[in-house]
Amino acid sequence: MDETTDAALVARALAGRREAFAVLVRRYQDHAYGTAVGMLTDFDLARDVVQEAFLNAYRDLPKLREPARFAPWLHGIVRNVARRALRELARVQAMARELSQTVEPVCPAPAPDESAAEAERRRIVREALGRLGQRNREVVSLHYVDGLSYADIAAYLGVTETTVQGRCQRGRAQLRKELLKMVADAFKADGLGDDFAARIERLLDRAAAAGPSAEAAVKRLAEFGPAAVDLLCKALGDSRMAVRRAAAWALCAIGDARALRPILQALYSKEDYWAHNALLRTGRGLGIPGLRDELLAIVRRDDPRQRYSAMLALAHAAGDDEVYDCVLEAFRDPAYSDRTTALAALCRLRPESAAERITEALRDPKLRRHGYVSWLALARGCLIDVDVCLDALDAQQWWHGRVALGLLVLRHGPAGRQALRRLLSQGTRRRRATAAAALADGDDLEAFRVLREELLSGRGPKKWRRHVAHVLGRKYARALAESAKGQGGGHEVLWALARGEPGAGAGLAQKVGCGGAPAAGAAAVRILARHKGAAMLPELRRLLRAGKPRKLAQEAFRQMLRLRDAAETDARDMLTSPHWPERKAGVCLLRRWGKLTVQDRARAKKDPHVAVRQAAG
Repeated sequence: MDETTDAALVARALAGRREAFAVLVRRYQDHAYGTAVGMLTDFDLARDVVQEAFLNAYRDLPKLREPARFAPWLHGIVRNVARRALRELARVQAMARELSQTVEPVCPAPAPDESAAEAERRRIVREALGRLGQRNREVVSLHYVDGLSYADIAAYLGVTETTVQGRCQRGRAQLRKELLKMVADAFKADGLGDDFAARIERLLDRAAAAGPSAEAAVKRLAEFGPAAVDLLCKALGDSRMAVRRAAAWALCAIGDARALRPILQALYSKEDYWAHNALLRTGRGLGIPGLRDELLAIVRRDDPRQRYSAMLALAHAAGDDEVYDCVLEAFRDPAYSDRTTALAALCRLRPESAAERITEALRDPKLRRHGYVSWLALARGCLIDVDVCLDALDAQQWWHGRVALGLLVLRHGPAGRQALRRLLSQGTRRRRATAAAALADGDDLEAFRVLREELLSGRGPKKWRRHVAHVLGRKYARALAESAKGQGGGHEVLWALARGEPGAGAGLAQKVGCGGAPAAGAAAVRILARHKGAAMLPELRRLLRAGKPRKLAQEAFRQMLRLRDAAETDARDMLTSPHWPERKAGVCLLRRWGKLTVQDRARAKKDPHVAVRQAAG
């Protein structure tokens, strides 16, 4: 149940939060519709009046002196708009009467989607309602629209519940008994229908299927509006993850406050990790009234898991000063454990201040060691001062942070390149390697020399050495292969050459062959397979047949998979090999290519070796 007061919602709407006014619309749309029908006795015209009344209310909201009396104020707006509609209708009818004196009248045809019987029934209902007094007619209309209670009507009209009950009873008495059911049916025809729950269930089942149909089902669920909220909240407990996700997305699109607690329970659930990724990371959850305030409270608490998810969602609240100030306070708190997440949220909330916040982080002794800060600067396209980047390099930076800092310096053009070149000759080993990785362009031989030395030293984390190998392979493959001719090449050099152009390193790889260390052999296989193409297939099959060393067999499989059409004939031949590793590899290759036939699969399922049978399954 929505416990947010009208006054609080009006204040939020005046502060620019449109979703707060949307809650007021959903809260009082039935009240407004009943008042309009009671004055106009025309269902279609009443809908137009209600729409115009809410637009006028939103425009004139600053004129509301007592926000707590929003309902009576809206009631007066609806009545004024309805009176204008009645005056306009009277003018149109007068013109029609004048016109009918000179032109033969034509009976209007029912709407294309309305039968003659339906049109006649609606006409009789309008006439029956028109015979009631205006006050009694308004109460009867409010009572039949969505079944509003006497208490709801009394609070809306500003009268006592006894008065409402008396007017409703007099209105019923004035209606003939045979018309009373017709009036109820007329309102029910514009309602939800008896199969509403079944339709919701069918759409949720459709959403359980992957692909565009799921998004279409979510959109259709959201179109049902507040009437579907209870059923969708119940669906959050469904055993199927796709159904829970679709229900949550639809609830966010509807934006009804009744979904707040069920959505929060889904977010706190350890089983539904998708809620953190799909609901919070996209910011959809902010469509639920009240969720923003709950998330702000979470950010100020000490639960790291919930706080991280809340920060991801609040990052989508662009333009909300309170959110920005709260996240900024967390970012500047040295004891806060998610400061990098807070920094990312700040950059998203105010992109124009991203460079300032990232510079602040790079100057912080605790934060500048975190490589994510410099990568965030790269992703945001920030231009960070050269001296700030070089000072951060002096800290115990993680290797990927050093790479990003070098690229940030390079963004300064000639001045940045000059600063990096100074590091090549004057900096420490780590700073020289960072500068060389940033300057590598294929022609800078000094950068090549530093990178090759770093690769052969075997120092630093494995991922850093892999990055150096990638840079050498992409930028200096020929020079690296030439330098390794006289000295031979360890697996580090082969590893780098395997990432370069196909022709580079072929001679060295042929010399090393598939013997020696598995890492060097796997790199040689990759180089030779890229150089020779289909001519390498017999050797690849031999490695698959042997199965050991495992690194070589895995690399042989990857190279056959890459060769695709050129390797298909060999793969089919492998299905009847006397060696089960070959049979298994043949099944896997054809399956990955989408060329494993039904007959191939059936034969593999009867294979004497369990590994082949599992591959077929």
